[in-house]
Amino acid sequence: MILWYNDHMTWDYDTTEYKKQAQVDPKWGLERQINYGLGDEKLDRGMLKNHLKDLKIPDERRAFLELLVWNKKF
Repeated sequence: MILWYNDHMTWDYDTTEYKKQAQVDPKWGLERQINYGLGDEKLDRGMLKNHLKDLKIPDERRAFLELLVWNKKF
C-alpha cells in the first residue's frame, strides 16, 4: 500500500501483510515497532536483547533501549 502524506509518498503495509512478515522475520517487526511506533503493543524484552545489536535504528534510540534493558550508561 502506498500512503500519501503532505505530498510525500510513504510505503506501508496493510495489517495482514505486516503480521505475516513480522512472524516470518521477527527482527523486521521489532525494527518497525521501534522506528514507527508501538501503538498499544510492548516490546518483547527477550527478543530486544537478542537483536538490539543488529537492528537498523537511530543511535539515540539504541542508547535509550540499552539503558532500559541493561542499565548501560551512554
